[in-house]
Amino acid sequence: MSTKLERVLAIDAEICRGGYPSLQDLCQKFEVSQRTLHDDLRYLKDRLSREIVFDHARGGYYNNVPEKRLPSFELSSGEVFALTLGKEMLSIYTGTSFEATLRSALEKISERLPDKVHVDPEEMKSVIRFRASAIVPLSAKLFGDINKACDLQQQIEMTYFAASKGETTSRIIDPQCVLHDRGTWYVVAYCNSRKGMRMFALHRIQDYKILDTTFEPMTREELTSWIDAAFQIEHGERTFDVVINFAAHSARYIRERSWHPQQVLEDFPDGSCKFSFPASSLDEVVRWLAPYGPDAVVLEPAELRKMVIDAAQQTLSHYAEAQLK
Repeated sequence: MSTKLERVLAIDAEICRGGYPSLQDLCQKFEVSQRTLHDDLRYLKDRLSREIVFDHARGGYYNNVPEKRLPSFELSSGEVFALTLGKEMLSIYTGTSFEATLRSALEKISERLPDKVHVDPEEMKSVIRFRASAIVPLSAKLFGDINKACDLQQQIEMTYFAASKGETTSRIIDPQCVLHDRGTWYVVAYCNSRKGMRMFALHRIQDYKILDTTFEPMTREELTSWIDAAFQIEHGERTFDVVINFAAHSARYIRERSWHPQQVLEDFPDGSCKFSFPASSLDEVVRWLAPYGPDAVVLEPAELRKMVIDAAQQTLSHYAEAQLK
C-alpha cells in the first residue's frame, strides 16, 4: 500500500506524461475517491508548487510548466544524513529496481525539526557517497516477496543452496525477519526441516513459493535474543565465552567499534586490551581473527585456541610447499 506522498508523486508523473487524464481516469488508476484526488491535486499545487491545470477542451489535467523541477524542501542536518544514507545504501545493495521507491523517499521527510536547511532532491547524492565492495547482487522481486512473507507471517517453501556444505535442499521455513550484514541480505527463519532457527542468504535461494499457511511469529525479544547470540552472523549448537588478548597496535582498532552487544573490553597500561564476548560459531571467530595475526592471542575457550593454532600451522605448511616448487 502506497503512502500519500508516493501517490501524489505518481499522480504528478501521470499528468506530466501529457495524456490529459481526467478526474475519473486518475481516480480509477490510483483507486481513490474524487475527494481524495482533489486533496492530492491541492497538495501538488500548494505544497509542491506544481502548475497543474484542468483543460476543459480536452477534459483532463496537464502541467502548465512541465520543465519546472520539483521545489527544494527543508531538512535538518540529521535528516539530510539519514535520508542520504538510506538512499545511497539501498540503491547499492538492492539494485536499480528499487529506484522508484527510493526516489519517493526524498519527499517523505517532514518539515518539523529545527535548524532547517534547503535541499534540492537532485543534489542529495552529492552529500554522501558509498563505495560498494563485494556486494552480492539480489533480485528485487525476491527481496520484496520474502519481506512481505515476513510481514504476513506466511510460510515459504524453497530450494536452498548451503555454501558451507555445498548441497542443495528443499525446506519449508517460517520467515521472521530480513537482516542485512556486510553486503548480504538474510532471512531469519524457523526451519521446519531442521527443527530450529536458521539464517538463509537470500541470493542462495534458488527457487521459492509463498504458501497460504501461516505461522505464529517469535516475539521481538525472542528474535533479538537469538540474533544477538551470534558474534557476527553464524549460529551454532552451543554458546562459547571467548576471551582474546590484543596487542596495543590492534587494540586501537578493537576499541573503535561495538562488535557485540554483550562485549566486555579491559584496557591495560601498555595499550593492549582483553576482549571478551559470547559466540555460538567458533569458525566465524577464527575467520575474524585472521587479519590481526600475531596481535591476537586466544585465551579462551581451548577449542578456539586450538583452531587458531591449527589454521596458522596449515598456512605455514602451504607456504613451505609453495617454496619447494
